[in-house]
Amino acid sequence: MSNEQILQIIVELGKLRKENEELKEEVSYLKFKLEEFNAKRYKNNKTPPADSGTTQGAPSPAPKKRGAKFGHPGWFRKKPAKIDRVENVHLDSCPHCGSKDITACKNKTIDEHIQEDIVLPVVEAVMFRHHEYYCKKCKKVVSSLGKGELANSYIGPKAKALAAFMRYAVKISERDVKNLFEKAFNLTIVASSITGFRDQLRRAGSPLYNALKESLKEGPFIHADETGWNVDGIKSWLWKFSNKKVCVSHIDSSRGQKVVQEILGSHYLGVLITDFLSAYNKIITKAKQRCLVHLLRDLKKVLRYWHDDEEVVCYIARLKIILENAIDLYKEYKDKAWDQDYCVKRAIVQAALQDFAFPNPNKRVLSRFAKRLQRHKDEMFTFLFVKGVDYHNNHSEQQVRTDVILRKITNGNRSPKGVQCHNVIASILQTAKLNKIDPIGTLESVLLKKKQFPLLAALSPP
Repeated sequence: MSNEQILQIIVELGKLRKENEELKEEVSYLKFKLEEFNAKRYKNNKTPPADSGTTQGAPSPAPKKRGAKFGHPGWFRKKPAKIDRVENVHLDSCPHCGSKDITACKNKTIDEHIQEDIVLPVVEAVMFRHHEYYCKKCKKVVSSLGKGELANSYIGPKAKALAAFMRYAVKISERDVKNLFEKAFNLTIVASSITGFRDQLRRAGSPLYNALKESLKEGPFIHADETGWNVDGIKSWLWKFSNKKVCVSHIDSSRGQKVVQEILGSHYLGVLITDFLSAYNKIITKAKQRCLVHLLRDLKKVLRYWHDDEEVVCYIARLKIILENAIDLYKEYKDKAWDQDYCVKRAIVQAALQDFAFPNPNKRVLSRFAKRLQRHKDEMFTFLFVKGVDYHNNHSEQQVRTDVILRKITNGNRSPKGVQCHNVIASILQTAKLNKIDPIGTLESVLLKKKQFPLLAALSPP
């Protein structure tokens, strides 16, 4: 074989090697995109990808240990503050042999055992007798509703409020609510009438729902998130806007910017905490904070496919160190005042991200991260400059979780009226939970159309 032929073979091998590297990069990127698509379409089952191709030799993740984390204190039932009834247990005969020849022990400590149980309520049928009066000023006969009375309703506000709570908070079907009322409370209702209860709550609770939206915009920050939702089989979106005191649900056919503007207005004077969805990009706010947990999760996912690519591993390691340094600084000063030392450390972390070198554009997955960082580099470390702002969007995701569980049971709503009922009732219940206010009592006060709601009193500044 001549030298010319050998040289030609070497050139061909070089081309094939380069082509092979490009194909590996293409396959890894397509696998990464496919997992992203499956996670959005079918939800992530947290199963790692199969070890094949570039993923051979990747360390398998350690299985999650069951039970509470190390160091978490256990929970013990506290002794009730009030004893409602004392039951003295005496014996007439021995419980072991049946002998009646027993005598009470003297100077012996009595064994006390406290037990809490449920006393099922009874259905109370109330007849409201409306006495009529003649008003000389109005020149007509007048009467009024009684305490706890709903006009033209055969079911009282407590029962209706409990039915809505069981549906939206406990997440059981109307048929199960009907059975519970019959078996536990001896109150017979029709399953379809529960839909009417919800519609009555929607009409009565709409002013409170609008007040919650206005109160939300007055807060210093807002968490926002969205998830898929079906309305009569049509793909829609359920949005959650919340802070530590208010939670507002909004179901819409759009996943775009106009929904955020509809809830927050044209200009929000606080910090908007979100993921990297483009719908939040052009919203005018005082500042924005992008969820770093989402970014770290994406970095971890990339490592599963490119763990043997030195350039990718190095890039991700450097970026991960910068993000973790920022988070550690946040945790260190979370309950402390920001001093000069904090400001110096913050400036170092911010400069590290601003000066972060962008990767080779041939690495498409790294270019993806580079574009994201370039676009949102001023929205990554807002939590280091505004006290009380989180570096993650976990709060909003926790609020969405309640609706996700309900979605698995109901598969969404069947009508626009059902959407409005969900918006109003879910917002009131979740806001009551955030403020540790009795949710059933809140719904009852909504039905009775009381002028002052304990919920609004909790939201108003002292």
